[in-house]
Amino acid sequence: MDFLIAHVSDLHVGSAEFMPEKLESCIDEVNDLSPDLVALTGDLTSSGFEREYKQAKAYVDKFKAKTIVIPGNHDTRSTGYIYFEEYFGEGNQVVDLGNVTVVGVDSTLPDNDEGYLGRSRYLWLNKSLSRVEEKDYQIVLVHHHLIPVPGTGMERNELIDAGDVLATLVANKVNLALCGHRHVPYTWQLENLMVITSGTACTGYVRARISQAYFIISLKDKSMKLTLKEVGGKEKMIRNIKY
Repeated sequence: MDFLIAHVSDLHVGSAEFMPEKLESCIDEVNDLSPDLVALTGDLTSSGFEREYKQAKAYVDKFKAKTIVIPGNHDTRSTGYIYFEEYFGEGNQVVDLGNVTVVGVDSTLPDNDEGYLGRSRYLWLNKSLSRVEEKDYQIVLVHHHLIPVPGTGMERNELIDAGDVLATLVANKVNLALCGHRHVPYTWQLENLMVITSGTACTGYVRARISQAYFIISLKDKSMKLTLKEVGGKEKMIRNIKY
């Protein structure tokens, strides 16, 4: 297997801190990479308004690769989940990309910053994953972070039932979980599961000395290489895992 992913998150189109020039640069850089997948893990908008969705959709359509989008908590504000389905489709989805299967799951609670799957959603997740062929590489997209992220102050707004979700992912031998939400890039390895929390690609709402960035994930038969790419700047290899 040789598969390249660009993991981009938290655009916040429409917010006062939105930086359109950063998003344009991010799109150009990702297109130059020619990845097999662009994974967008939520918060495309600031307040879930239709005008923000129209803008966000116009930007997302500029990515040339296969793009999978899930909603974030900002996207479901003001009943924005209605517009999410209109512009981007179902929040819960299973996408077969040959020997890679991507499962996107909606972790949002309308007008709440906290995330929650609940029994019905993680049962759906378990059912969806159990149908995946054993040889397939499994990737799950969820907006809210599954494991607390260092450097973000008092821990809050994580996935409320993260323990149940993590148990489901590990039990189903998921390889990779991609999250957003906290605007701080970080990676965790839990058993055979790699959990990646992306930073923000294009908002000024970042913590000190953290730049707008996204992850480049290179998957090969026996390895996973994680590179953090500063938008318009340098890149840093974070992990190179051999199996």
